[in-house]
Amino acid sequence: MKESSKIRIEEVLIRRLNSRYKRRQQKAYEQQSVEGNRDKKPIMYKIDRMLDYSGINRKGRVISAEVFIAFMVLCTVIINAVSLILTHKLVIGMMISIILTVIAFIVLYMMTGVYFNKLESNIMTLLNLVENFNKSDDDIVQIFRKSIAYVEEPLSDLLTLFCSEAETMGDVKKAFDNLQARIEHKRFRQLLRNLQVCFRYETDFDQVIKDCRKSMIDYLAVKSERKAIILNGRMEVIILLACSVLIVFLFASMTTGMQDLLFSTFIGRIILTYCFIVLMICIVMMFMFDKNGD
Repeated sequence: MKESSKIRIEEVLIRRLNSRYKRRQQKAYEQQSVEGNRDKKPIMYKIDRMLDYSGINRKGRVISAEVFIAFMVLCTVIINAVSLILTHKLVIGMMISIILTVIAFIVLYMMTGVYFNKLESNIMTLLNLVENFNKSDDDIVQIFRKSIAYVEEPLSDLLTLFCSEAETMGDVKKAFDNLQARIEHKRFRQLLRNLQVCFRYETDFDQVIKDCRKSMIDYLAVKSERKAIILNGRMEVIILLACSVLIVFLFASMTTGMQDLLFSTFIGRIILTYCFIVLMICIVMMFMFDKNGD
């Protein structure tokens, strides 16, 4: 009886979390259809999208923002408890918890970056496919369906879902709106809006495809230059951080009891906390500076 009641409680909890997850998505879709794509979105929705884009939610049950935050809080409590038992210094556990939290979000961000890079690498392919298939077919749903076999994930999954919604609902405009709401890549959304306008007014796709292709070529060239600049900036930050760590170790070797001063005195903890915060900001900015889809 106890086992069955635990299973029922777990199922109810999962259903509620999934329900909240779907409500956030639906609300975002409705706001997007009324207000357009907004840069400022609720933090819970952003975490949901990062989990979606990272690929975690495609491998099993949906992990919502609540589950992710609860897991990180549980890890923080466990780490602080273990640190307090082993070292009797809570500050060490807090630092380890912050480091692990930052690492978790950086990993999610990097996995999201892989998603956007895969999506972006298929945009030019999709443009060419639409141009070719448009010579024999003017139905955008059928054009996208034919294109699915020639593009890679995640674009193939997005096009499959678009075609399924368009045929099920019988409303291509709504399917386009939903597709744009699922994509954070600004250039891709612009392409979809142009194709939607062409389909609505039954105009030829050729001119739009040519304009979008030229725009994408210019965008990719600028992005390549920006990536090189950002890479150089990151290398400089890494060198500065390495030099800072080396200076601290050299100073520690010349001063006895430096570790005790930092961890045991009030001023030492303030200095340690300040240096730790600066270090975390540098690491986060180093990874998060280049935003995807701009």
